Amino acid sequence: MKKKFVVVLFILLLGFGFSFIPVQSVKAESVTSGYFVDAYRTAEMYNSKGDSLDKAVSENSDWYLGKTIDINGTNYYQIGKDEYLNSSDSYIYRDRPEVIRVTTDEDVPVYDHNFVESSKVALAPGTYWYSDRVISTSDGMPFVRIATDEYVGMWYVIQQSFTEKY
Repeated sequence: MKKKFVVVLFILLLGFGFSFIPVQSVKAESVTSGYFVDAYRTAEMYNSKGDSLDKAVSENSDWYLGKTIDINGTNYYQIGKDEYLNSSDSYIYRDRPEVIRVTTDEDVPVYDHNFVESSKVALAPGTYWYSDRVISTSDGMPFVRIATDEYVGMWYVIQQSFTEKY
C-alpha cells in the first residue's frame, strides 16, 4: 500500500513539475510541399538531367511532389530521389475534400486537367457535388475536381462543407 502511494505521489509531482516547463511552439515541416502529382497515363520516369530511367509509373497513380524543375522549357515533377515525371504525362494538385454547390443559373462548363472544355458534360444549376482536389492554371485560377479528370472553375461554386483529412 505504501509503495502504491509513493508511486502515485511521484507521478503527481512529476506531472505538476512538467506544468511549469515553458511551452515552445514549433512549426512542423512537411516532407512534401503539400502538393501531389497525378500520372494520368503510364508515365516514363526521368532523372534531373532529363535522361530516361527506363522505368515508368502506372496510369492514375498519385505521388507526393518533392519539387518542380524546368528542363528545356518543360516542367518535371519530383516523385523520388532523382526521379521525375514529365508534365506532359502528369499534373500537380492539392487535396481539398469538400461538398460544393453550383451557384449559377446556367449550366457550368466542365474541363479536363489541361483546362480543355468538355462538350459532353456540364453541371446543372443548384446541384451539389463532392470534390476532393483542386488544380490551378498557370495564372493561378483554381478548378475543383468533381469526377475523374473533370473539373469546374471555383468561381461557379460555393463550398457547402469541408472535410478535414489527416
